[in-house]
Amino acid sequence: MLTDRHFVVAGGGGAAKTGVSNGFAIYQLTFNGEQCVATQVGKHDTGSRAVMNCTSYEDTKSKCKKLYFVAGLDDHSQLYFINKKFEIARSYSYSDQNENEKSPDNSVRKRKPSEKESDGNSIKSPESLRKGLLSQRRLRMLAHPLDSIKTDMSPAEESFQKVVRISSNGKLMATGGCDGYIRLWQFPSLKPLRDIKAHEKEVDDIDFSPDCQKIVSVSKDGSAFVWNTKDGNKLCQLEWSRPEDAKYLFKRCRFSESDGDGQRPRLFTITNPIKSKLPSFLQLWDTSSFLLIKSVPYNLSPISALATSPCGKFVAIGSMFGGCIDIYTTFNLKLVKHIENAHSNFITGLAFVPCHMEIGQNITGLSEGAVVSISVDNQIRVHRIPHRQHLLPLWAALLLIVVVVCLAFTFCSYLGL
Repeated sequence: MLTDRHFVVAGGGGAAKTGVSNGFAIYQLTFNGEQCVATQVGKHDTGSRAVMNCTSYEDTKSKCKKLYFVAGLDDHSQLYFINKKFEIARSYSYSDQNENEKSPDNSVRKRKPSEKESDGNSIKSPESLRKGLLSQRRLRMLAHPLDSIKTDMSPAEESFQKVVRISSNGKLMATGGCDGYIRLWQFPSLKPLRDIKAHEKEVDDIDFSPDCQKIVSVSKDGSAFVWNTKDGNKLCQLEWSRPEDAKYLFKRCRFSESDGDGQRPRLFTITNPIKSKLPSFLQLWDTSSFLLIKSVPYNLSPISALATSPCGKFVAIGSMFGGCIDIYTTFNLKLVKHIENAHSNFITGLAFVPCHMEIGQNITGLSEGAVVSISVDNQIRVHRIPHRQHLLPLWAALLLIVVVVCLAFTFCSYLGL
């Protein structure tokens, strides 16, 4: 998410003439009373290079709430400043469109205002005119290119940036590429801080911990590591027992915020088997010992996308085949919602709307959670999670029945019944 109600869709066909334009578009989420609606409010063309990975940061501490967007263009990271601009949207009524058609002499015929309209226009005050103009304002979000840096040092033909992330405090940016390095940069100045030789093969994904002290990385070499952002030292490796000793590859990794119940932040990964007959897994890790807490098998398809909610309650995954989306609770990986055939092709990206905030409630119709999904089918979907009924566990219900029966027996004995 770019802001609490704006998100970015990026991509392109690259230098090949595929007909798919290179660049990114910014959308705004609203609620029309029945469903969420995404409206495009900005678009930027990146020339001959496609946006293959991206991240964003909103500086909420500054008075003007600066917005930054970073796009991965081949082996470079391009930094953009996103500027908000309001324009007056011209709108025509149905009658206006009919009356303003061209006349036979190619001149534009203008409708003559009636006496009633003339009188109405003559009595309009400056204040009413101002309010009328404000009601026609339309938000536009413009991208202004800033610095660009080379982030992958592989040979020219193999050089490619795979992932870019910004820490939650907005001070660090991390990139990973085909050369197996994690590179840390000062943000937003993009000054290099340190290079970490993290993996033998390309880095598939990275993520900062909520306290910005650690970074987790996964790679096509099959390994996942946790690193110290201050000195670049390796803290540990994520290890688990694979079924049938089969070979699995970590695909994505995401830290989750604490859900506010005194719990530590959580770490999630998705792993896919090399052999398609075996299940994929959504995994929950302890962020103190970095030991595996729980794994949930996923048999429908390899998993392609992973996202965690800003409130810390939910985690979502998207399938590589079938276009399915599954949403779980973070603390026990209990399935909350399954969306069958959300897209006609594999899921390329997921992002949660901040429904724990008032603005998130307004744009999702008072939902407990909502996930935005994108796919190569060129569709954007919003999947809402209705508020769940919190039922008592079975043991608590039985205990309550026993207590009520005992109290009733005691009361009857007291009355001599």
